Amino acid sequence: MKSMPARKFRTPNLSLLAVALIVLSMTMLIARVPHLVRDSVARGVEWVGDFQNYYYAFFVLLKHPAESWALYERGHLVAFLRDAGVTHFTLANFYGYPPQFAAVFQWLAFWDMSTARTIWSLISMCSFVIACALTLSIAYRGHSRSVYVLLVAIVLLCRPIVDDIYWGQSNSLLFLMLAATFFLIERGNRYAAGFFLAMAIAFKITPLAVAGLLLVRKEWRVLISTFVVSIVLAWYTALQTGWQVVIGYYVHDLPRLNAVFARIGGAPFNSAIKGVLQTYSRRIAPMSAEAINLVSTLFGLAICLLACYLVWRRARDSRIDYALSTATMLAASPVIESVHMVVVLIPLLILIGTRMEEYRPNAGYAVPASVELSLCGLAIVLLMFSARSVTYTVAVLLVYFLCAMRYSASRSNRRMAATVP
Repeated sequence: MKSMPARKFRTPNLSLLAVALIVLSMTMLIARVPHLVRDSVARGVEWVGDFQNYYYAFFVLLKHPAESWALYERGHLVAFLRDAGVTHFTLANFYGYPPQFAAVFQWLAFWDMSTARTIWSLISMCSFVIACALTLSIAYRGHSRSVYVLLVAIVLLCRPIVDDIYWGQSNSLLFLMLAATFFLIERGNRYAAGFFLAMAIAFKITPLAVAGLLLVRKEWRVLISTFVVSIVLAWYTALQTGWQVVIGYYVHDLPRLNAVFARIGGAPFNSAIKGVLQTYSRRIAPMSAEAINLVSTLFGLAICLLACYLVWRRARDSRIDYALSTATMLAASPVIESVHMVVVLIPLLILIGTRMEEYRPNAGYAVPASVELSLCGLAIVLLMFSARSVTYTVAVLLVYFLCAMRYSASRSNRRMAATVP
């Protein structure tokens, strides 16, 4: 029994679809810009958004390193921002990132908060463009211009990108760190890949899921480099803050800050399973905070264990491992804000790009190409608009499901190959 030869996606409809999506994405972006500008002007000094929390940490480490114990003290942060002219405060006003993040970017505190925010926006935009270029080079290895146009349109349709840059968030940087990690692994530069993965873990905790799946893949050089760079970053930070602050963040501050975050609200603000349970358990079956934590933790653990098993089985295409690891990082996270969805572009583009490289209707794929692309399209539609109810939760789980089903396809393909005389 012989498998059918692959045929490329070369249809007039694809070119028309790609152009139509580009026009749609640009129209939506242009229509939104005036609103964002008016909103920024109306907010005055508070236009810096969430960056104000970062700037506080940068300022403390650069100008008052002896007071680094106050990094995670909300009262000190509020007093600092009030002196800077900020008048509106919420529960979300706290610095929640590792101290290593502040140590790396403390140089931004050489400028005033508004200037630093402008520089930060430029860094975020450049990071996003580079990350997109790296991801596209991984996702699609064909030569069709229509496919590239289609993938670029998908990027532009993703609303969380604009939200991330507008609110001064850091997920474009995380996007770059992960994209560079996968790109360098593909190119065989594994020690360099470990550097970028270590930076991602230093910025946020969740990329540890990526490191775990690379451990299953036995990417020893990547992991050794990640470990060494992580130790160096921690040591560099401890020189300024002391080890008590570095270790205390993971032992005491992080659990406390997670408890504060849980008080802000559930879905759609927090689109993780934990946030969904917070919102809908009140309407369906009331659950205690302890029960919600237990269920969401078990769910995250199940997501990670399934991903480990799938990676251990190995996909036919190693790029699916990168897609699954990023989707796992999101699906297992206890917190998914809208801005966190920037990195979902990695699995989405890989799923679509690899499907566009070849089309085999009967090649043993668990999900037919038409169905998979339609489900990817549904995820894209959900990401075109701001989070409503559980829309982003559905998008994350849908992408995770499609990545997982690619491993069933790999198993079917191996069976078919074994029957070829």
